[in-house]
Amino acid sequence: MAYLYLILGLLGLLLGSDLAVRGSVSVAHRFGWPSWLTGLLLLALGTSLPELFVSATSAVEHSELAFGNLFGSNAFNVGLVLAAGLLFKGQAQLKAKSVRLPSLLLLLFGSILVFLVEYAGDALRIIGVGLLLAYVVMTAMAFMGRGELPIDDDADPGTHWALPLASLATLGGFALLAVAAHFFLDGALGLADQFGWGEGFAGFVITAAGTSAPELFTSLRALRLGHAGAIFGNVVGSNAFNLLIAGGTVCLIADPHDDFTSLDRQLWVNMVVTLVLFVPAIVTTTERPLSVRAYQAMGGALALGWLGAAWWVFQA
Repeated sequence: MAYLYLILGLLGLLLGSDLAVRGSVSVAHRFGWPSWLTGLLLLALGTSLPELFVSATSAVEHSELAFGNLFGSNAFNVGLVLAAGLLFKGQAQLKAKSVRLPSLLLLLFGSILVFLVEYAGDALRIIGVGLLLAYVVMTAMAFMGRGELPIDDDADPGTHWALPLASLATLGGFALLAVAAHFFLDGALGLADQFGWGEGFAGFVITAAGTSAPELFTSLRALRLGHAGAIFGNVVGSNAFNLLIAGGTVCLIADPHDDFTSLDRQLWVNMVVTLVLFVPAIVTTTERPLSVRAYQAMGGALALGWLGAAWWVFQA
């Protein structure tokens, strides 16, 4: 039964996130939002909604799984989603310059701040507020620097429904996500119980792989259409949403007296994958671009690194 719940929950999460993002993008289009703002606020939101709903649903009774899902999703995005972009991008540009340095620095700030979760106690909610504020600052800085952002029409999926249909799709997508999150959580917990895995590791691997499926599918579709440059921005945006918005929400909901010491290795993995995101941004600023083989080697290293990180967390 655990497998059935897991599959039904995953299908619901994928369909719900697709409906929600297509509906919300259509609403934004009707109100005249620019494409870059639509991409920043809605497309990254759409692929990260499963993480938010699953983590928020599990935060009260299964806080370790909630945090494990977020850290595992960020590791999955870098170790497999970004790795796929590097391995199969060919001659296409990565467009790492589309992500401004302040965004990466705020993501690094959030990765440092969550280290306090293990010792926060009653201050856990203060950490949550700090994470949420960091995302607000990131969004405000992106809005103020919108003139410096490159226009990327590929960020718009081209869905432009009438306003009533778009509103109904958005609300229906959110409702489906809420229901599917419960099924997916029950399936993940049942599977973890069968294998004797702890909640933290189950969140890091099982739920992270499931909730990160939209990012992976989106990236594979971008590669197929020849838009490899969209991958890096999607990974950074999704990781920021996972850590700052979903992580902040979990901090506000979870019991501050829960024992979070088992998250130590996952926190370090999250820090490492955040630092890894600085590498493409630095490499693309050099005068001599790397060869395709060099990028493929980087992608292979990331994939192997993810496998090693999963094994390291499992050993804990």
